[in-house]
Amino acid sequence: MTIRFLRRAIATVVVAASMSVGLGVGAGTATADTVEIPMTRCWGLSPYIVDQPYAPARLFGWQTEPGRIELSLADVSTLWFFAGYRSDVRLDWHNRSTGARGTLDDSVTVAYPGTGVARFDIRSGPGEVEFTVSAVNSIPLWSIPTTSCGGVVNVW
Repeated sequence: MTIRFLRRAIATVVVAASMSVGLGVGAGTATADTVEIPMTRCWGLSPYIVDQPYAPARLFGWQTEPGRIELSLADVSTLWFFAGYRSDVRLDWHNRSTGARGTLDDSVTVAYPGTGVARFDIRSGPGEVEFTVSAVNSIPLWSIPTTSCGGVVNVW
């Protein structure tokens, strides 16, 4: 073994070790962790009547910055996936700590499983946020409202 070869081998080991340490220290998720937020169950008929009911019982949420949470209502689908129906979803929120309030609306097409996801970006500030969800499901012939449901989420 020559001195040149030994120096290159040591340099390679040092560079590889420092890269793995740097990657290990800098590791982390680029997005916030998604959490399941339970709520009372909403009940409503599909506008197609002979269909699975509109009955979500949870939201999914993730926080990207302090005082802000993004929520999605994903547990809605239909057997009439080839036609789908419109769902106008309303979310009312109230921050118990700060007194801030707001209302958000989203309109989605409920069709293939996973496509009718209503999303809400709540900028409530930190604290316990109480929310209420309601929807009106429609086809061109008629609309059917759902019952309201709700829960509480902690926003940091």
